[in-house]
Amino acid sequence: MLVESTRMSAADRFIAWCKQEQASVQQQLELMEATKVLTGENLGSGWVETTHQSIERAKARLAELESLLTETGSATVSKPSEPSMADTTIKKVESGSSPRGEMGQKYLVAGKRVSMRLWVQEKGERAKAPTRRDYETVGFVISGSAVLDLEGQTLHLKAGDSWLVPAGAMHEYKIREPFTAVEATAPPAEVHGRDKN
Repeated sequence: MLVESTRMSAADRFIAWCKQEQASVQQQLELMEATKVLTGENLGSGWVETTHQSIERAKARLAELESLLTETGSATVSKPSEPSMADTTIKKVESGSSPRGEMGQKYLVAGKRVSMRLWVQEKGERAKAPTRRDYETVGFVISGSAVLDLEGQTLHLKAGDSWLVPAGAMHEYKIREPFTAVEATAPPAEVHGRDKN
């Protein structure tokens, strides 16, 4: 009986991973198709834009993940027969076209497992209720100050400080001085509606 529940747990974890990967790749595809993100590779003669090839790879990956998530899925996960080359895809998000989130954050570049966002001159005018998020956040204060209440602990954040909010931890920020900070979230906050109020 214990073996069966472990097997189900592993299957559930695999399905959750596939869905998370699917959402991340879908978001990357949308940003590339909207030309908000460009990719490039060093092909030996210098860096060459490869956005079109990256779009095709993303579409193929989405089809593979869809197949894995269906009952009749034909895709299989296997070891490549040849040594695989390192992923040399690069991304750039133009400052002027960075998407904005509902809370005022500016989304920066995102990878498969981590993303970045920027808060610029956030003021303490809007009271934000305590919340839990299903992603981990690490941040760095560029300027200003804030107080972070985290599961009964209080952190005073000022320029040069960095912090961690574990996934699932109840937390609340109180801005004391106009606050500019950069954060990384894993998995990416902006996919699967993780960043909704």
